[in-house]
Formats: sequence, structure tokens, C-alpha cells
Amino acid sequence: MTNHKVAMNDRLRKAREGAGYKTATDAIDHFGWKSSTYRAHENGQNNFRVDDASTYADAYGVTAAWLLIGEEKNAAPKTKSNRIEKKHKHNCIDQINAIALLLRDDENNEDLLRKLEECIQSQKAKLNIS
Repeated sequence: MTNHKVAMNDRLRKAREGAGYKTATDAIDHFGWKSSTYRAHENGQNNFRVDDASTYADAYGVTAAWLLIGEEKNAAPKTKSNRIEKKHKHNCIDQINAIALLLRDDENNEDLLRKLEECIQSQKAKLNIS
């Protein structure tokens, strides 16, 4: 599997700054995130997972796929003044896309496959599809 650790944390910091949060503390305080977890993600100490990426992406107005692996057109951070404020909303379509992109590097990852199936089932339920 490709190591996205350094790039992930750089993109997370860039997204935070692009969203208008000058410091990690500003974002942590605004969104109520656990300080040690967020700081470990942003400083590159720990990779973040798809669900974390979705949370950060929604908060910063970017996509989870861009945060995770830097892919997707028009996914660079938007400025705070022109983005829609969203807090902790789950975006299944974005998460499905991010998981699919990650599966290219690790197609046998059972955890990612399970999360993908959960999102697909969630989308089916929203659309009343059996």
C-alpha cells in the first residue's frame, strides 16, 4: 500500500488554513474535536481514516478523497467566506468515492470493503431500494 502519511497531513493543514482557521486550536475549538487526535492527524504522527477524512472534509469544504490521497478535480480548499458551513454531516457519496480510491492501493482491505458496503446500504435505504 502506498504511504500517504506526509501528504495527508499537509493537505489537512492546507484545508484548515483555506477554510479560515489560522491554527489547529481554532478548528479544534470550533468543531469540538479531540485535541490530541486532531493534532496527531495534522502533524503527521497518525494517518486518519476515511470517516475522519469525511468529517474534516465536511468541516473544511473539501472532499475526503482529496484529503486522503490528493485526487479529485475541484477539490482544493475553498475560502471560509465562500463555503457552506457544515458540521459533522456524513456524506456517503464522498465516502464511497474515497474508499474506492483507497481500494486501488489495497483491494483486499476488509475494513474498507465493509465500510463501502455500509455506505452502499445506507444510500439504498435513502433511495428506498432493496
